[in-house]
Amino acid sequence: MIVRTPPATARRPATSSSESPTTERANTATVRPHEKDTFTKATTATARVGAAPAGDHGKLMREYLTGARPPPADFEKVMGYKPFAIQTKHGQRMQDPFGSASAPGKIGPDKEFDPAAKTHDYGYDLLRYYDRKGTPLSDDARKSADALFREDLFHFANDQKGFGAKLKYRTWAQIYATAVELNSRVQGYGPP
Repeated sequence: MIVRTPPATARRPATSSSESPTTERANTATVRPHEKDTFTKATTATARVGAAPAGDHGKLMREYLTGARPPPADFEKVMGYKPFAIQTKHGQRMQDPFGSASAPGKIGPDKEFDPAAKTHDYGYDLLRYYDRKGTPLSDDARKSADALFREDLFHFANDQKGFGAKLKYRTWAQIYATAVELNSRVQGYGPP
């Protein structure tokens, strides 16, 4: 006579006697220790995501962009690059190495405004980062990134020698900053 026993199943910790076996099976979840990351195409361990820091998100954004606060620990992994710092006459700025001034048709001083644009691009990537993490920053964060962009453009314009150069760059700074602010308004100040 051959006796076969059913295959063994993993044992769960003891539960209170009030739970029935049916309830116990319903509460069981499939555990997947690794899942494919569709952004970086790599296999990564999954973990619970923490929320965006509480408080003034406008101030938080400015701290990120000026280097007073380091990038989030997994920013490089999630966004695909590591921001770098530059020193300007008006303070340190963190930058997206792949950013650029994206003026339609490359009109205006896009090369001259490139440092301000790279900092602004990093700010927008922070908005995207927190959105991907499921904890978007408030409207104040995008407004702060846009305000620092405006400030940096006008710093560049005001640092020029001669009235003509200052006037030229102030005009372009106004055009670039206004275009960015209008676009943010149209997009509801959320992640671009």
